[in-house]
Amino acid sequence: MTDHFCRFGIDRAFAVDREALERRFHELQLQSHPDRHVTAKETRRDQALAESSDINAAYRTLREPIQRAKHVVELYGFPISERKSVPPSLLMTVMEAQEKIADLETAISQRDKEKVMRELFAIVEELEGQREAIDKEREQIGKQWDSAMHPNEPNDLSNEEREALGRMAQLMSERAYLETLRISVSAARQGKPAFIQH
Repeated sequence: MTDHFCRFGIDRAFAVDREALERRFHELQLQSHPDRHVTAKETRRDQALAESSDINAAYRTLREPIQRAKHVVELYGFPISERKSVPPSLLMTVMEAQEKIADLETAISQRDKEKVMRELFAIVEELEGQREAIDKEREQIGKQWDSAMHPNEPNDLSNEEREALGRMAQLMSERAYLETLRISVSAARQGKPAFIQH
């Protein structure tokens, strides 16, 4: 896996100096932008294009807090993409949302539809509250992590560091699932097809 922090020459951290990151982005792009290599040999032009593309991808990842956090935990061997199952803490909410979406689809009277819509709105509010709680804990773990030095090699992590990154990965997975669920419930409220995958 490519280490975007290494490409930008900055420490792996959950928080970054956005202005310094942007300056570094422009510096890197200035050096490798394809327009600077128009008269170069084709292989160099292709290399410059690939470098520029990699720099753009790294910048997009590092400038966004959620993508940056995901990148940190994945660099240490905690892939979010492997956590596909419904987090146990959300199972009841998922079941309730599925039930209400089904109720909305089968509701005949306007009164019944409005009742289910209010219930779905309450679920959306609950999901947003859970997301805020996750973000608060995620930010707290991130601050604690960033306040200390850590090895770059996953095998060199202490048990405490592994535990912190494992918890961060779990929070990121739950947050992603919450967002998918929130979008599905919001779609149902707008009369659009809603499919909750788990």
